[in-house]
Amino acid sequence: MTSRPLVVVGAVLTLLGSAVAATAPVVGTAGTERVQAQQTAGGVVVILGWATLAWAIHRLGRESGGREGE
Repeated sequence: MTSRPLVVVGAVLTLLGSAVAATAPVVGTAGTERVQAQQTAGGVVVILGWATLAWAIHRLGRESGGREGE
């Protein structure tokens, strides 16, 4: 997989993780275990998205050979 699609995958993972964490029920309205599990799962997906983005950006920079302005 080339770098550009990896950037898209990283961005989608980050958005998905944020959406999962953001839609967790408010503490006190549902079982505490469910809230904690959903927020944790969302956070893990966000971290995976960030790692994918960092790796893709690194690869993208290496593919360009450090040539700026071309």
